[in-house]
Amino acid sequence: MLGQYKITKKLETGATGELYLAEDPQKGQVAIKVLQLASQYPKPAERAAAAERILQAAQALSRLRHPNLVRIYDVRVVDDAIRIVMNYLPGRNLSYYIAKEQLSLEEVFEVTIKAAQGLAYAHQHAVIHRDVKPANIIYNRDSRDLTVTDFGLSMVAGPGKRKTKTFAGTPYYMAPEQIAGNRVDARADIYALGATLFQLLTGGVPFEAGSLEDLVRKIEKEPPPDILAVRPGLASAGVCLRAIMDNVLQKLPKDRYQSCDEFIEDLVPCADVIVNTLQ
Repeated sequence: MLGQYKITKKLETGATGELYLAEDPQKGQVAIKVLQLASQYPKPAERAAAAERILQAAQALSRLRHPNLVRIYDVRVVDDAIRIVMNYLPGRNLSYYIAKEQLSLEEVFEVTIKAAQGLAYAHQHAVIHRDVKPANIIYNRDSRDLTVTDFGLSMVAGPGKRKTKTFAGTPYYMAPEQIAGNRVDARADIYALGATLFQLLTGGVPFEAGSLEDLVRKIEKEPPPDILAVRPGLASAGVCLRAIMDNVLQKLPKDRYQSCDEFIEDLVPCADVIVNTLQ
């Protein structure tokens, strides 16, 4: 038992905590994520600051209702850990599909558009994810439900947020301003979703390197690969996609789409052309 919740199964164990399947007397089946803070933040002051930030973000997210965002029911600190109770999401994350079951072009664009719609809603309510990546997007191939989850690194946007204190996020998907520790806003999530789309289409991330130092240099300095050169089969119909990918992976936030709605506005007709031509 975890409080009122009856644990039925451990779903996964990771470097930062555990995920459980549980039963709630009122809500039925739920998922419980337990984030262990002590191992990540050994200093009490850092641990308290991280807990405050995660609690603030989770509480902000708990007020949001969108079909493409995880639903947070409860969040609290228990014994140097944060316990987040959320809706259970049957399905698999996009990392699984990249590695095991390649999605069709139609599915790739569908999941990207749905993720962008969920993020657009979060951004409109001042919630920034900060760790958008395939592992944090759950897709149920049977129902075609898509959910952006794991807002554990997210922050609530506001005038006081100027610079991240810690290296938070997954480097392969991080925007240049985030990897440099500068101000992060919705445009960093757009970059990360663009990097995710690139991987869904090609099987690889836009930038790879043998060391973190080299990866940071490439993300900050080098232009991303031409999507049509990496996946030449799209060339007959994918000229619009090249322009979109060049936009979302721009180095400067001001040169990217300024909102997920702008991204969606270009991606929907481009996806229609590609899918109708190639499938």
